Amino acid sequence: MGGSGGGGECITRSSHVMEGGGSLESYRYFLSRRTVLQMLNDRGYAVPNSELTRSLTEFRFTFGDKCDLESLRLCLPLRSNPSKKMLVVYLGTEEIRTQAIRGLYGQILNKEALHGLILILQSNMNTFARKEVLKFPFKVEIFYVGYPGTPMAM
Repeated sequence: MGGSGGGGECITRSSHVMEGGGSLESYRYFLSRRTVLQMLNDRGYAVPNSELTRSLTEFRFTFGDKCDLESLRLCLPLRSNPSKKMLVVYLGTEEIRTQAIRGLYGQILNKEALHGLILILQSNMNTFARKEVLKFPFKVEIFYVGYPGTPMAM
C-alpha cells in the first residue's frame, strides 16, 4: 500500500482549517481575502498593513465563522491617485444571474471614481450575467472561491 501505513489516510487536514474550531468556509474566505489584499497591495492600492498581517484567528474574531458577505466587501484607493478606487465584492452560493449583476451595479455609488471591480464567486455565473458584466464602464475581474481541484480564477 505504500506510505506510512497508518489508518489508510492519504492526506492530513491542515491544522489551520480547524484552528479554534473554525469552519472550512471561514478558512476559504480568509485565504481568498488575504490573497486579494496581497494582489491589490502589489498593484499599488492602499491596503492597511493590519489587513495584510491579520491571522486566521483574528479573521474569525472579526468576521465570524459564518461570514456575512457584505462585511467582506472592500473599497480601496490607489496609492498614486486616491480618487481611483477598487471595489471587491463577494457573491453568494446561488448561480449568479443577470438580475444579481444589475442589482450590484445599482448599489455602486460614485461609479466614475471606480477604477475596477473584483467579484469573488462561490458559484457559476450564467452567460447572460457575464454579458451584463461586460457593459460595466470599468474593468471587472472574476475569481472563484473553490474547493481543491476547482478553478480559482478565470
